[in-house]
Amino acid sequence: MKTYIKLATVLGALCSSLAFGQATVGIASGQPTGTNYPMAQDIVRVCTTGQTQVNNVVSDGSLDNINKIYGDKNVQYGIIQEDALVYQQGIDPKMMDRIVMVFPFFSTEIHAIVKADSKINTLADLQGKRVVEGPDGSGTWVTVQVLKAKTGLQWNTLIAGQKDGLDMVLNGKADAEFIVAGRPITMLEKAQGVRLIPISHPSLDTFKYYTRTMIPSGSYPFQKGATNTYKVNNVLATYAFKNQYQTEIGSLVTCIARNLGTLQQTGHPKWRDVDPTDIDRIAWPSHPAAVAAIKRETAKKK
Repeated sequence: MKTYIKLATVLGALCSSLAFGQATVGIASGQPTGTNYPMAQDIVRVCTTGQTQVNNVVSDGSLDNINKIYGDKNVQYGIIQEDALVYQQGIDPKMMDRIVMVFPFFSTEIHAIVKADSKINTLADLQGKRVVEGPDGSGTWVTVQVLKAKTGLQWNTLIAGQKDGLDMVLNGKADAEFIVAGRPITMLEKAQGVRLIPISHPSLDTFKYYTRTMIPSGSYPFQKGATNTYKVNNVLATYAFKNQYQTEIGSLVTCIARNLGTLQQTGHPKWRDVDPTDIDRIAWPSHPAAVAAIKRETAKKK
């Protein structure tokens, strides 16, 4: 696994190079084949103005996005899974004390993909198989570590991006691939020769960051029936500034909340699952400026 930059190493660089207050704002999202990237692209479309340019920054996912918030002068925000926040908190609690939520996003579903003619039909069938766990540092990678820890299952780990992982499954170089992303996953909308397997385990039912759900029939062309799985919350996060950049944080959050109707009508389908008031429900600290902006916009719509 990659070594992630510690807070003490990069805090000085962050404070000197952060682009809040300047004309450019960067959001670390994910790979173009997933869901975070097109969602961030929708934000770019509605929130870029003559004074502010919002950029969508490609990344390897949740842990990489935390790293970029700290160490990349072109990134001020990142889309991060809730289980990844908790995972990184266990590794570096001081670092994660400085990561706060600014907007509650959609939930991401755990997809387990196998070849259409595979004999793998359940999560337990993955024991001892060759399984693509996603890119190192991605939200998918984190979720797969949780799955293994909770269920006790073990398999031969393969590290690859979403597209490469799918090719490996289709070419017989891997038996399965995990992708944790909000449905519909762009790449899977055109996939052929694969299917989803259900994900269920008693130990996952009691893990508070996962909720039972299903991927409805017809979510993908190859899918013939609903598939049981779990979902995990996804949030937009930033650094926990106390006195600086309050206006800038509030402005971006206001833009997203104010344009939510447009985003739900013209953006990625997952926008329809976004509710700004979920910021009070998700079990992670939120930035005061973001909370205030959401409450203002919510009050206007009542």
